[in-house]
Amino acid sequence: MTLALAACQPYRDEIFNIVNETGENVVVTWSGGVYARLPPGRSTEKIPPPNRCRVTPLPDDRFTATTETGKRYTYGRPMCQGETWHIRKPLPS
Repeated sequence: MTLALAACQPYRDEIFNIVNETGENVVVTWSGGVYARLPPGRSTEKIPPPNRCRVTPLPDDRFTATTETGKRYTYGRPMCQGETWHIRKPLPS
């Protein structure tokens, strides 16, 4: 069933996904403004322009997610097509 759903999703390889796995509501900012408000377990997607995927992201290319309790997560890599940012607590070491 999952394979069938994935196969039917148009532009799947062109989408950059953001998934909130923090257990809290988050506000995601990008390019100087609020991009999305995501409750726990929710996601959003963007189709980035082809020139957005660079070796070093520009400051405006960085996504930041802030939780209700003030924790901040930053996506420090360039936004590239076909990738997913899982906003979540780091695994214990």
